[in-house]
Amino acid sequence: MIISISGTPGTGKTDVAKIIARNIGANLITIKNVIKKEKVPYNHDKERKTKIIDIKDLEKAVGKNIDNNKTNIIEGHLSHLIKSDVVIILRCNPEVLEKRLKKRKWNKKKINENVLAEVLDATTIEALEINNKKRIYEIDTSKINADRAAKIAMKIINKDDDKKYLSGKIDWAEKYLRKKV
Repeated sequence: MIISISGTPGTGKTDVAKIIARNIGANLITIKNVIKKEKVPYNHDKERKTKIIDIKDLEKAVGKNIDNNKTNIIEGHLSHLIKSDVVIILRCNPEVLEKRLKKRKWNKKKINENVLAEVLDATTIEALEINNKKRIYEIDTSKINADRAAKIAMKIINKDDDKKYLSGKIDWAEKYLRKKV
């Protein structure tokens, strides 16, 4: 089984994935580490301070790290673009997300870009396109810690009360994109 844990930066992906992997003895595949280890080619967008990666190259690299004898958890912002059995997207209220990214001392432009991506459901929309609307779920991490988010993720993985977390139920757009009249 392949489980992807994704979301915009600052939503808790790394901590949640580590907790789940530890609890179920899963093979944890971190996108950042795979890019380095497998020397995945990329271009650097200097203005946005980000790597531009061909998803086919990333999929090949991730494939080399899959353990067919274990559950595999792929963690990272691009993990939702890898074909998976279950995709769990961590979401966060844009105001909370902004505070988290400021704590990391990110520049204003990068913070705004990621907050807008969160408001527009960018990660969820991409996951739905790539994974043919299969088991795609969202967990709001705005008011919960990584342990609680991991417990919810385990319920989703085990198909216990997973309908409650189906994608499309978290919508920041109405509040944050409302036209000022």
